[in-house]
Parts: sequence; C-alpha cells; structure tokens
Amino acid sequence: MADQPTMKDLGFTDQFNDDDDDGGGPPDSVGGVKRYWGKYRGVVRVPIDPEMRGRLMVAVEDVWGPNVSSWALPCLPYGGMSLGMYVVPPVGANVWVEFLHGHPDHPIWTGFWWGSTAFTPKTQSTATPGAPILTIESLLKHALVISDTPLPPLLPQGGVLLKSGTSFIAVEPTGVRIFGLPGVQINGTPDGNPLTAALYVK
Repeated sequence: MADQPTMKDLGFTDQFNDDDDDGGGPPDSVGGVKRYWGKYRGVVRVPIDPEMRGRLMVAVEDVWGPNVSSWALPCLPYGGMSLGMYVVPPVGANVWVEFLHGHPDHPIWTGFWWGSTAFTPKTQSTATPGAPILTIESLLKHALVISDTPLPPLLPQGGVLLKSGTSFIAVEPTGVRIFGLPGVQINGTPDGNPLTAALYVK
C-alpha cells in the first residue's frame, strides 16, 4: 500500500510566513493592507449597539494597540429572520476576535475566553469534574443548567434547573420541584401581585 500523503505534502503549514508570500498560505498583506489571520484575544469596550444586532467595539492590543475597533459583528450558532440567539457581554468581558478575509477593518467576535477561574460561572461549581454540563449564567447569577449528572444540592440526580436568587424550578427524573421566596404564584399577573394569582403558596 502506498504511503498516505502528509499534511505537509498537501501544502498545509502551521504558521504563516511574515516575510514573504510564496503561495503556501494566506497572504500577509493584500492591496497594501496587512491581514490578520486566526484568533486574537480581545476585551469588550462598548457593548451598546444602537442597531441591536449584537455588535461590539473591542480592544485587541496585538492589532490596534491602545485603540478600539469598529463594530465587530457577532458569530452565533443559531439565527435567521426574526429568530436566533442574541448575546450581549458586559464591558471588560474577554472575547475571541477574528477578521473577515483577515482585514482589520472587518472584525468578528466569535466567542469568549476566561482569564482565570474567578471568571467562570458559579452555579455548576458542585458538578462532577469532567461531567458534561451546560450552564448559562448572568452577572446576577440568574442561571439555566442542564446536567446528566448530580448537581447538589439543587439537582441531586441531574436534570434541568432554572434559578434566580433563592428561587428555582428543578425538573428531575423523579418529578418537578418549585421553590420561591417569599412564595410561588401560579397564573399570576406580570406585575407579580399575589392577590391576582390563581394559586399563591408561601
């Protein structure tokens, strides 16, 4: 059997040549504009998008030095006409930044990175290390957790957890638990007035 071609045989390289462009990879500059390929560490500076499209202004020291980017478009896993995922990180959040065709005037923020364990969500801290888990948590610790393994004390057998402060809904293999302080309303009005609820349990 003939030897299989290696990645090198196919023309792949693990780094771009900063000195010249010999056709072995994406060019370092096009039309006199230096191109930036791959991912760069960035920090959110302006998260308020007047068009509500999830765009950010970010700082990427390796590209712009102390300056801030133009609007960086989001790269999201789901979207379409009047549907999809909408994410707005706070000022100071660490984001990964790429560039359309490598052009520094067309940034794209593609995800997040944590500088230390102090930045990670806390709701999943009691999960089994290495166990698959999905956690979405806000700055004020409103959280959605999906786990196939125990997450004590709120999900002793795993399940789905919706949490806000000391109130939570836990959907587990054994049933559904609802806990709220000062009480739980069923069929209440949006203003939260317990007098309008069909059922109010303290």
